[in-house]
Amino acid sequence: MRAMPFAPVATVFLATLFAASSAGAVVAPSQSPPSEQPTEAPPAPSPNDAPATPPEDAPANPTDAADAPPLARPDSAGGDPAGLPTEQSLPAERPTRAYIVVDRVSTAAGTIESEDDSVIVLRDDRGRVRTFTKNRVIRIVYLVDGPPGRRVRVQFNDGRVLIGSLVEDGFTHVVVEIAGIPTRYAREAVDQVRPYPTDEELYERFRLTIEPDQFAARYTLALWLYNKRMYAESKRELESLLEATNHYEAKQLLTEVNAQLALLASPAPDGTGEPRDRTGREETGVRADLLSAEDVNLIRVYEIDLKNPPRLQVPTSLIETMLERYPDHELMPVGTGARSAFKSAPPIDIVRTLFALRARDLYGEVEVLGEPESLNLYRQRVHNAWIIGNCATSRCHGGPDGGRLFLHNKNFKDEKVRMTNLLILSRTTIDTLPLIDWEKPTDSLVYQYALPPTEARRPHPKVRGWEPALPPARRGLREDFVQWVRSMQIQRGEYPIQYTPPGLRRPERQEPGGPDR
Repeated sequence: MRAMPFAPVATVFLATLFAASSAGAVVAPSQSPPSEQPTEAPPAPSPNDAPATPPEDAPANPTDAADAPPLARPDSAGGDPAGLPTEQSLPAERPTRAYIVVDRVSTAAGTIESEDDSVIVLRDDRGRVRTFTKNRVIRIVYLVDGPPGRRVRVQFNDGRVLIGSLVEDGFTHVVVEIAGIPTRYAREAVDQVRPYPTDEELYERFRLTIEPDQFAARYTLALWLYNKRMYAESKRELESLLEATNHYEAKQLLTEVNAQLALLASPAPDGTGEPRDRTGREETGVRADLLSAEDVNLIRVYEIDLKNPPRLQVPTSLIETMLERYPDHELMPVGTGARSAFKSAPPIDIVRTLFALRARDLYGEVEVLGEPESLNLYRQRVHNAWIIGNCATSRCHGGPDGGRLFLHNKNFKDEKVRMTNLLILSRTTIDTLPLIDWEKPTDSLVYQYALPPTEARRPHPKVRGWEPALPPARRGLREDFVQWVRSMQIQRGEYPIQYTPPGLRRPERQEPGGPDR
């Protein structure tokens, strides 16, 4: 998979947003609303800019792109924005199934038993194992796993491309839902299916490419969030930007964002007194009891590994507060020179001091731009790898028949969904048994329920259609689960976040523990 090269210019930044997203363009609040007719491309760049060529992965059909007027380039001071990634540079998923075009007349499909640079071994639906030398087959197509409903990009052998919601990426056919209508395509007609990023995924990836001093890029990102109606995220980016620089357009946009948030929090016009949807986005079927972006960031702060920290950003206001609140503490600098040096210290040194002071009410002001290692392991090897596809399906604990355990499955790659599921798993007990046993990971109820009945000490209750999520062939995921549990800085979900798992009663506020926290 080839990633788009980065280019530190504003036009490429905006063109990438246009090409990578399928739900709107970057338009300032004062501009006209989006047109009903799609434009074919962003406007031509000025002579001083690099060519604003959409990436190769841009949808070939104009209806797959965003309906939008010409893009407006924000006029702002600061460093040049960094070029941003498309879905090609999202983290690659480890495939578990493959479809192989062996030659002009024969194909093969099955579950991947093993694979290296030269050989791939498949087990078909009859249990037969076949080995293929990669340089002797025409093509290997890796199939997309995950729950139905995830957004995907389908490319056909004749060059057509469409974006839709995945129903099934199977061995004999591909089913994609477009505008609410499921459509079936023959497997041999499809070149490849691969995940297409949601706005939330794009946002997280965009943040990772922007340096703190690239003020124009940060403002453009906030403006993009505004146009996506992701007002809470836009506000967070704007407030962080205004901490660092006196940005005129950012102040204006923040006023508009606050007005939109106030409008969404006001009573509905039908007189029921119920507030509007706080995100302003269309209903997606996700239950409303999700963590906020601030909650997610706070979990990231608590999960920082001081020996292997993610990318951090510490606002100047936080450092000033620490100096004012703890002037006589032995960990704080004394003297003008030492205080100046402290202000310019690496972010991880500030965070290390903050943890030592246990100033927990200030932790949320630290912005964790990267993903702590423990949460990365949870995302890739636990949550996305088998919790979503096996435990959180609509026919299991993601639907009305889930019993005492409910897990969110809609937009499962949204970090708010993923972190909400983390708290549910961490704080839930069933018949006094914890879903996650932090001292003995393999005794965890969620782990035992995922094993085949012949291996489990506490087998999953007999449910029609249930299959073990961790069969012997997925032994690597078993080891990853144990590694993840042991890697967590905070156990039992004891973050200072007010959240009660659906249907369960828990204390309103958890008191965090853990080393240096």
